[in-house]
Amino acid sequence: MPRYTVHVRGEWLAVPCQDAQLTVGWLGREAVRRYIKNKPDNGGFTSVDDAHFLVRRCKGLGLLDNEDRLEVALENNEFVEVVIEGDAMSPDFIPSQPEGVYLYSKYREPEKYIELDGDRLTTEDLVNLGKGRYKIKLTPTAEKRVQKSREVIDSIIKEKTGSFRST
Repeated sequence: MPRYTVHVRGEWLAVPCQDAQLTVGWLGREAVRRYIKNKPDNGGFTSVDDAHFLVRRCKGLGLLDNEDRLEVALENNEFVEVVIEGDAMSPDFIPSQPEGVYLYSKYREPEKYIELDGDRLTTEDLVNLGKGRYKIKLTPTAEKRVQKSREVIDSIIKEKTGSFRST
């Protein structure tokens, strides 16, 4: 019998599945049902039907289709996240392990830009890019470098020389 570990609002729940023909949506509803059952205040829900959610894989953060069958969409013992509509993750969190996956239920476009010049990207900048805090903008100098590289590659292909020989 397949089993899945499902994260709902800070709680990890083991959800056995007696029929792999059931859907991802079923898994999400069952996880929310178990979450509600184990919370003194029902987790803020009056019923499972009140919860609108998305289901994502913890590994790779892939969004799953609620209509897909479990046997096709997931592997046995896989970790998934049920993201309740309206919930948001901390902007300081980097999902890297099942113990701490808190996902956005709605994408928020960053307002700030970081300019990439090819020389001054720091580790902190890279982490902030990974957290989605910045949009990327190339400096004019970097754009010229990219264009020059493109021209070199195009000329090599045109001449049919070097390692980019076309067949």
